[in-house]
Amino acid sequence: MSLINKVLRDLDGRNAGATERPPSPAVKPVDGKTHGHEWFWRTVAGLVLIALGWVGWVVYQIQPRPIATELAQQAAERAAKRAAPTLAQAPLVVPAPPVAQPVVAKPAAEPQAPPAPKPAEQPEVLRFAYSIETPIGSAAAPTEAKRKAEVKPKPEAKKKPATEKPRFERRDVALTPVEKAEVEFRRGVDLLKRGRASEADAAFRAALAADSAHRGARQAMVVLRIERGDLEGASRLLKEALAADASQPDFAVALARIHVERGNLLEALAVLDRAAPAAEAHGELHVLRGTVLQRLGSHAQAADAYRAALRAQTGTPQVWLGLGISLEALQKRPEAAQAFRNALASGPVSAEVRTFAEQRIQALR
Repeated sequence: MSLINKVLRDLDGRNAGATERPPSPAVKPVDGKTHGHEWFWRTVAGLVLIALGWVGWVVYQIQPRPIATELAQQAAERAAKRAAPTLAQAPLVVPAPPVAQPVVAKPAAEPQAPPAPKPAEQPEVLRFAYSIETPIGSAAAPTEAKRKAEVKPKPEAKKKPATEKPRFERRDVALTPVEKAEVEFRRGVDLLKRGRASEADAAFRAALAADSAHRGARQAMVVLRIERGDLEGASRLLKEALAADASQPDFAVALARIHVERGNLLEALAVLDRAAPAAEAHGELHVLRGTVLQRLGSHAQAADAYRAALRAQTGTPQVWLGLGISLEALQKRPEAAQAFRNALASGPVSAEVRTFAEQRIQALR
């Protein structure tokens, strides 16, 4: 077609040079490019390429591919290398037939293990590793029944015998008067520690009502009344105690001090004299008795009381000082001077006592 077009153009050129008349309308120029044919062949080529691509994709899809990926195969190979020494030494394990066991209800608090996935649902890598761990002599992975048979059934839990709830029966135990008094006394002491003096006094009174011979309760009540300045109430309690038992040196000393505080020296001496026979080892009673006798002017009896105090306890400056005063009154000057020296040597004394003792020592030389 291109050659024909070229010949026609050459003829047209020669004819144009010979005559200037326009070309005949019957003759039409033909374009050298035929675009319709070129687009047809291009479309055919594109369709062929698409067909070839589809065929290649179909071939790729139907070709067999490895089940596990490259990473999974590497992991399986490493697991096989680690399991190889163990499998070589492991004995042949023949699974025992399953034994029916009674179903035992587990406690609600015990966590239950999740059910094992079926072999078809396991990932490819797990199935591959499981086939490696199969004992020697097994041709394929164990079935679900064999795996259940290998699981050892748990021993049946022993049912604990139902323990009966302990029964408590309240029985009122009758306390003796002495026990009741002790209970009330301890309650009063606890109340006194917490600063509830009035309630404590009521508890002490209850203790004395149960047992009038309870020394602790009576002594606590006496102390409470002395602290409140109720000397009359304290004297009454002490007289009741000494009336029941005169050989109570602590109560006798307390009552005698109240009488001395009130200026009743004779009554104080009478209380101390009644308790003196049973208070040979009670030094405080003898010291107080010597002081009362000294104030009454009975220095001989006072000196004897001070000597009894020295026998009952270690000599104190006050005892030696009282003895020296009574001996000096009895005109026993050397003995009195020695008593004053013993007062200075027996322990620490105040400045007034030291000055008095030194003056008496100088005067008795």
